[in-house]
Amino acid sequence: MSEAQRSALNALLFRTGDQSRDIVLVLATNRPGDLDSAITDRIDEVIEFPVPGEEERLKLLNLYLNKYLRDESNNSKGGLFLKKQPQKITIKDLSEDVLKEAAKKTEGFSGREIAKLMASVQAAVYGRPDCSLDSKLFKEIVDYKVVEHHQRL
Repeated sequence: MSEAQRSALNALLFRTGDQSRDIVLVLATNRPGDLDSAITDRIDEVIEFPVPGEEERLKLLNLYLNKYLRDESNNSKGGLFLKKQPQKITIKDLSEDVLKEAAKKTEGFSGREIAKLMASVQAAVYGRPDCSLDSKLFKEIVDYKVVEHHQRL
């Protein structure tokens, strides 16, 4: 543990030693095993939010597809990484069935991992000369991210 981490932990432990009516501390993590036992001893209630199920993953894939790749979000938001007006993205043959297949393949993904997956799709599309997304490219990136996810586990 670095000196900065140790200082932050000590400050947190000092402030959470007694009950308070004025302060509510909420901790959120995707990695609860990384929390020090001195922290977990001070947690009064634990609420677990499981990773999204298949239906939720499909909704998230559609949400981020609209946010990062479809026309309406590109015109208003400027894309995920670009400050100026990005090139127009063309989505060719990306059907709902392809998205459902991706939702199945991404079992165990958190919402954040799905957002990062779709950011990778956006980056790949902007890397193409014609700035287009087709089902082949989408499937390649999904497969790559699924392998990456399993390697991390």
